[in-house]
Amino acid sequence: MKTMRLLSMGLLAVCLSVTSCTPEDGKDGLPGPQGPQGEQGIQGPQGEQGPQGEAGQDGADGQDGADGQDGADGVNGQDGADGVNGQDGANGVGFDELTQYGHITMTLQGTRPDGEPFEDTSLFEFTGLGSSQIEDGNSFSTYVFEGDPVHEFYIQRFLTAIDDVFNETTIFFYLNISNLGTDLEDYEPGSYFQITQYGVIGADNKFFTMDNYFEFNQPGVSDLEYTNLVWDDATNHLTFSYSFMVTADNNNSEHDLTVSGDVDVFLLEQI
Repeated sequence: MKTMRLLSMGLLAVCLSVTSCTPEDGKDGLPGPQGPQGEQGIQGPQGEQGPQGEAGQDGADGQDGADGQDGADGVNGQDGADGVNGQDGANGVGFDELTQYGHITMTLQGTRPDGEPFEDTSLFEFTGLGSSQIEDGNSFSTYVFEGDPVHEFYIQRFLTAIDDVFNETTIFFYLNISNLGTDLEDYEPGSYFQITQYGVIGADNKFFTMDNYFEFNQPGVSDLEYTNLVWDDATNHLTFSYSFMVTADNNNSEHDLTVSGDVDVFLLEQI
């Protein structure tokens, strides 16, 4: 009986000892490696659209913006450069030879046979090079008459290239001048101007033909003027301007006519 009491008391003491002597918790260990990611779950069905909300109230009107400033005037663009003129083509064979001795210009002012006023200007620059053409149309000579030196000038120029059959359109000067280049300079009787088969063509495609001989200091030809006449003995270069009037019954226009122009030629002297 005593022995049983002693065992019970010993067992109680062990239990009390175990209960009151609980040891402290240990420190957490290092985290273990991360496990593999799990598979993504299936997406759930889309929810139904909710009802539309009520419209909001209109906002207040904004203030007017300030007026913008005027822009500055634009800068004027620069003018483009002038285009380059094309080069003239080369002269045809024989052109330089036929035009080397200078030219005569002629301007006709008056009224056509049909009553229309007209003005016509042409350049006669071709010289015949045959011996007879040179002697009669591009030469000069000198002599003495009653003690005065006299110069005779024969000046003919063609309108286009020379042709013995088809080109007969010419103008011709014969001048007989005494005491040339001095205060006693004078135009002797017999000087004349001739127009041969020259067509005056109007802008309306109508024409008439001038084929006239005008002897100076004769009835029907008046107001003859030679200006700026210069003769160079060293080069045989003659230049001057001319002008004269012709009455209606002395020219093919059938009206009073003014003839004027310039002469700039080199003449030859026969030996």
